[in-house]
Amino acid sequence: MLYLWFAGNMLYGAYAAAEGLYFGLVIQPQLFAFFTLLNILQVYWYAHKWSMAKTLVACVVLCAAYAGLHVGFWQADLRAIADHRDSAVTFLGVLPAIFIAVGFFPEFYVCIKEQSVEMSNFFIMLDILGGVFSTISLAFDHTFDYVASITYLIVVLLDIVLVFMKVYFYIRGTQGKFGHRSSVDRSSTGSHRGPPRSSSESDANVELKRIEEGRA
Repeated sequence: MLYLWFAGNMLYGAYAAAEGLYFGLVIQPQLFAFFTLLNILQVYWYAHKWSMAKTLVACVVLCAAYAGLHVGFWQADLRAIADHRDSAVTFLGVLPAIFIAVGFFPEFYVCIKEQSVEMSNFFIMLDILGGVFSTISLAFDHTFDYVASITYLIVVLLDIVLVFMKVYFYIRGTQGKFGHRSSVDRSSTGSHRGPPRSSSESDANVELKRIEEGRA
């Protein structure tokens, strides 16, 4: 999910810069990509237990790939615009929307599996409002960029799907309870048979079993 959003924002940033959209709309995907990169590095650091050096190398590699591809797609956008190849411009504008949309599907899978949407209401509503206001800002440009609006509207649509999923799971009574069920399940395995035995008790039982086997 994070890699797809990272790539999608790189593609949209190149398209927005080539199309000469408002400065805020050009900076927005760069900032989003930056925070996505921070999340990726946190996964390396906390989940995979990477060293600081290894994490920094990954950061440099991802930043270099981002910069190189960003410039490459920006130049491709400019060339397509200069050559009046509308189909190529449309493709390069829709491509980031596809990456970002596909990036939502792993989250949908996790939500369906856990029967709960763990994203905060604040984050979802902030994402929806960001997409709405970004789309509205396109209307104040010289001409409304329908291709650019696809990226914002697809985010709004998929966030609304998450809202409906959250309401549905809340009605079913499963919303927010997956983590609680997991902890209960983990604690219940072995705890229902009484408190854990100490090492001395275990050693005594082993010795007693040996004695009984020797008598037999």
